[in-house]
Amino acid sequence: MTLFLDCSTGVSGDMLLASMSHAMEEWHGNDAFAYLTNELNSLGLKGFELQWSKKQVSGIGTWHVDVVQTEDQPLRHYTDLIKIIEGSSIAGRAKERSATALRLLGEAEAKVHGVDLEGVHFHEIGAVDTIVDICGSMVLLEALGVEKVLSSPVDLGSGFVDCAHGRLPVPAPACAELARGMTTFGSDCAMERATPTGLAILKTIVDDYGVLPLGSVKSVGYGSGGRSSDEQPTYVRAFVVQEPAITTPEQG
Repeated sequence: MTLFLDCSTGVSGDMLLASMSHAMEEWHGNDAFAYLTNELNSLGLKGFELQWSKKQVSGIGTWHVDVVQTEDQPLRHYTDLIKIIEGSSIAGRAKERSATALRLLGEAEAKVHGVDLEGVHFHEIGAVDTIVDICGSMVLLEALGVEKVLSSPVDLGSGFVDCAHGRLPVPAPACAELARGMTTFGSDCAMERATPTGLAILKTIVDDYGVLPLGSVKSVGYGSGGRSSDEQPTYVRAFVVQEPAITTPEQG
């Protein structure tokens, strides 16, 4: 079984989280929201909750998830977040993949800001968003039980983005760093289409880039982000595909 991620209109952590949840519920028939909430409890991270909704984007029904802060959060650095992951009871490869994605994200931020990895900090709720998006996506990937992950080329966007460090050109420096080795392009949308967290997750899990593979589509999940709108119809589509078995001449 293969997971194909259509990131032709961009990617973010929450878009991946929502699209994979939708695909899992369609594929396995389980309550993805309840499953994910239960799994994320193993992080031992307090002061947040997931709020799920259905969001229409240019007439297409998508899933949407917000990480809502319910308690004040401390300023957390990379070392704080990696300890949370390593100390969790997340099962299977999800813990290893989560640690890898966080490290890739931290290394990109460290390089562009000229600091040590341990000095990289995540702003308040942004730290919770980051760890939930990363760990949640890896937990869902494990639950889907796929053997391979493919992705379309990723739209990085264009124009400028306003962030904590000021007004930056798109792709922002951390995104440009993470895009190394990935198959990407820039559209004329005049907005940021890919976030650092989304790119770090993709870079960890994707085996190859291309088009939707030959096979039988078993489920399709749609995940929109906070800036998805009719004017900017962005969402990730997660396809679960059963590819045909390959027979050798000896088997034939």
